[in-house]
Formats: sequence, structure tokens, C-alpha cells
Amino acid sequence: MTTPIGKYKLLRLIASGGMAEVYLARQAGAAGFEKLVCLKRILPHLARDRQFVEMFLNEARLAARLDHPNIVSIYDLGEANGNYFIAMEFIDGPSLRAVAKRARERGERLPIAEMVKIVSMAAGGLHYAHDLADAEGKPLGLVHRDISPDNILVHRNGMAKVVDFGIAKAANSSGRTRTGALKGKVAYMPPEQLRGDPLDRRADVFALGVVLYEMIAGRRPWEGDSDVSLIGQIMTEEPKPLSTLRPDAPAGLTAVLDRALAKDREARYSSCHDLQADLEALLVSLGKTITAARVSDFAKAYEEPVPSPDESTGAAMKALEVEMNLSGPAAAVAGRRAPPREPRTTVLPPPAPNRHGFAYGAIAFLCVAAIGGSGGYLILQHSPRLAEPAAERVASQVEMAATVPTMTPPAADAGPSAQGVLAQAAAVAVPAAVPPPAALPAATAAVSAAPATPPAATAAVPAAPPPAPVAVPPSPPAAPPPAPVAVPSAPAVPPAAPTSAPESQQVVVAKPSPSLHAKPKRSIPPPAPPLAARGELVLLIRPWAKVEVDGQDVGVTPLNEPLMLAEGEHIVRLVNTDLGKDITRTVHITASGREVLKEILDE
Repeated sequence: MTTPIGKYKLLRLIASGGMAEVYLARQAGAAGFEKLVCLKRILPHLARDRQFVEMFLNEARLAARLDHPNIVSIYDLGEANGNYFIAMEFIDGPSLRAVAKRARERGERLPIAEMVKIVSMAAGGLHYAHDLADAEGKPLGLVHRDISPDNILVHRNGMAKVVDFGIAKAANSSGRTRTGALKGKVAYMPPEQLRGDPLDRRADVFALGVVLYEMIAGRRPWEGDSDVSLIGQIMTEEPKPLSTLRPDAPAGLTAVLDRALAKDREARYSSCHDLQADLEALLVSLGKTITAARVSDFAKAYEEPVPSPDESTGAAMKALEVEMNLSGPAAAVAGRRAPPREPRTTVLPPPAPNRHGFAYGAIAFLCVAAIGGSGGYLILQHSPRLAEPAAERVASQVEMAATVPTMTPPAADAGPSAQGVLAQAAAVAVPAAVPPPAALPAATAAVSAAPATPPAATAAVPAAPPPAPVAVPPSPPAAPPPAPVAVPSAPAVPPAAPTSAPESQQVVVAKPSPSLHAKPKRSIPPPAPPLAARGELVLLIRPWAKVEVDGQDVGVTPLNEPLMLAEGEHIVRLVNTDLGKDITRTVHITASGREVLKEILDE
């Protein structure tokens, strides 16, 4: 004996959709009271997504206000250990999707009168929802937005019921639809919904027209290989005349469908009430009286056989009840999903711009930046020393003058080795007083006058003793600098004894080898590469999928925001372990553009 979920005990799985699973359950009460209900719970992987939970609760809040014979009734909204569920009326009968499937399998055409009556009842329920008002009498502006053969059920008691207000939206609702998201089934959407325009009740009129056409003709008015081609047909092409597909269809029915399927909503029926009135008038003109008993017989003739419960079904329901009552969001019931169909992909890119001009411009910019940066770097590295600023050049000369006297003077008998050391440097005249910038050319000329090849020995100039560095105090700016001492080429002479030199005397020093005291070169960093152009990728995956882009895991849908990807082609992998789906798609991202990838995995 399992633990019921509240006052409900699960019996079997009825259906599984993109957001929720629907179970047949038994509601128990006092004194042996029992009632069959449908228990609809949000799928486990969506139970942690606040947006989907809010959408699920919004369905319950809206549908709880609806009380009409042609709309499924809501009994209860419950929660068990984090699992939200809705208890609703159990419809003992098939959906129009199941009716159409059975008719195809038998090779039959559906009767026109019964189908007109069923769609008329659905129109009555939708008109009631469209006119629903709040407690203050203000119209809610409710639109279903997802009318299809799956959401119209035919009860064995002879009533047609509209179900699944999961994505219904009130005009004053606080919820907001994501930009670029298409909610509903594309084949039943009017042109204004495909364009993203604000919707009103005439969107449901169009969808009802598509359902009636499909049931009578045996095919939809627009069919395409993909959602993209289907959208193009709905926007631009007229449906094939009903008379060519169903010769026995009356002219009045063709006129009703032409008006309901008008691309311009101003030419369409203004309400489902007007559509219902014309359908009922058509039945009268045909001399057909379709009673509830006749609709009941129709439902019984086309209902699908219900599989008998077995041990595996009972075990699965028991496990689900235990998980929902004790251990948080329950896992999906294995092996009880509807057979998966091939997924359909919808890529809705914006109008493709001419990208050749942008590509050529980007390539040219990168080439110019690379050439200019490399040339500037080489010029700075190989520029002559005279091109440095005057202040840096003078500071460098003073630094060398201060460091050379610390070297030990060569001995008189040093011989060729001492002469070789001195021959590796060029004599440079450094004034004791740093000249102002105006006198800098004169000092430069004195340096230039030195011979290119130094002599074997340099004329000794009295300098400070070896242990003490030369002090170079600055002279007043007003005093003119003394004339530099010229150093002529002369044979080697013994060095004089070290004496103290006056402060005003200039010192002739040997320029050290670059390896001994080289000024570090300034490194010029390479120019930063330009930022890559990026665009958005919006993922609309039903029911869910683990997403990898170019081999990197980006999360599980639904994602909180679009993916920002670099311009170009990217490989997107979608994995749904519950459905056994593992597919790969290639998307092309344009600069500052938006790509929409829609994948329906549970069809």
C-alpha cells in the first residue's frame, strides 16, 4: 500500500508533455467517497526553474477562474515536498489529435457535421475565457495562444473541452514573454503571432480555423519540411482550397474557413462568438442536428484503447508517490513516455546583412594595425641615441662620468693589456657643470670631433683619487659653460700622479663599453588585438536539454539569458537523457545579431 500524495493516489500515466506529466489519480474522501481526477505535475528538471514554476502556477490561477461546460475544470492546487501539482477534471475521451490519428489508420474521413459541432463548442468555451473579468469587472484580455488538436478533448458524455491554459496570457499579467520566444505550435499560429505583434482573441480564432480545416481535409492548410519553411508559407501563401481536398464540403464551410484563416486579422472574425454563430448556422442550413448523444458516439468510436494496469505500472506509481512525498522532486517515470518523434529544428535569424564589406574592412584594419605596430616598434628599437630627449641624454652622460673614476688607473708597466682596455672606449668630454639645453649643441659638437678610432693611450687628466667618486655640482644657470678640453691624438705617456682637480675643470673620461654600463632599452608592448565581434544565441528547447557549445558545457535549458558567442559558425550539442536524445546542430552567429535555435525533442 503506497502513501497517497495528499488525498490523491496515482493510478497510471496519461500523457507527458514539454512542461508536465498528467496522471490518472483517485481522490479519496470520507465514508468511502472516491472520484477520478487528473493530476498534472511539473516535470522534475523544471521544478527548480522559477520561471517554469511561475508559469505552471499561473495556469492554475487562471484556469481556476474559468467555469464553463466547454473548459476543463480545476479542482485543486497542491504541493508535496517541493512538487507542485494541479488536480483537474478527468476527461474520459480522446483528443482531436488522437481522433485524426485513428481516422488515418482506418483510412476514413471524419464526418463534417460532428467536427463542425465539436469546434463550435470549443469556440464557445474560448469566448467565455476571452470575456473573463476580474473582481472589479475589468476584462482580463485572456488569450489561450496554444489552441491545437491536442488541447481539444471530446468527452464520452458528448461535451468538447478546451484544456491546457499553460501559456495563456492575460493582458494585465505581470509575466513577460522573452523576446524572440515563440510560445505555442507554429502550424497554428497567426501571422501576427509569428511577427511578435501583441495578440488578442482573434489569434485563437485563427487557430480554431486551422484545427477545423485539418480535421475536415485530413491535412493542415500549410505544411513544410521545417518550421522555417512553414512560417514562410503562413506569412505569404494561401491554403489549398478545401473543395479540392474534400469535394463533399459545403460552400458555407469553405466561406467560414476563408474568413477564419484570413492573414489580416481585421478581415477575420472579431471573436469566437461570431465564429460559433456561423458554425451553428451552417449546421442548420445542412439540416443537421448534432446532439450530445451523437457526439458521445463519435468519441467512443475514435477513442484509443487504454492499456490495462500491470505490475510494472503499479511499481512505477508507487515509486513516484514515495519520491514525491519523501525525497523532493521525483525523477521521470521510466518507460512511460510517449514514443519520441524526430525533433524539429527552428532557426529564426534576422534578415541576413551583406557581411562581405564588414569582413573586408575588418581584415584591412587588422593588417594596417599589425604593420603600423611592427614598424613603430622597430623604429623605436633602432633609433640613434641623439634622438633621445635632451634631459635623458645629459643624465646618461653624468651617470657615466660619476662611475668611471671608481676604476683603478692602469699601471705604467701595464703594457699592451692596459692599452687594449683603454682602446675599447671612446673619449667623451663631460662638463663638470651641466649646460643648459641651449648649450647642448656645443657639447655635442665636441663629442663629434673626437677621432673615430681611439689612440692606444688617452692623455691623462688629473682626476680624483680612485676611492672617491668625482663630485659634479651644478653651476648657476647664468654662468656660461667653460670651453671643452680637446684631446688630440698623442703617443702613450706615463700617467701622472693623482692630484685633486678643481671643480671648474672638465674631466675627460673613457666611455665605458655597452656591456659594462648599457642603458636598458625601452620595450614597446605589441598592440592589443581587436575585440572579436559577438552575437547572441537564444535556445528554445522543449522539454529540456544539456547544452554544449564547441565542446564546452554551458548548462541545462532553460538558460537565464542568451549565449554571447563570437561571430562565425559554432557546434551546439543537445542531450536529453530522459528521451534518449543526443543531437548536434550548427549555428552561424553574426556580429551584433541574434540567432534563435528551437528544438522540440518530445515530438
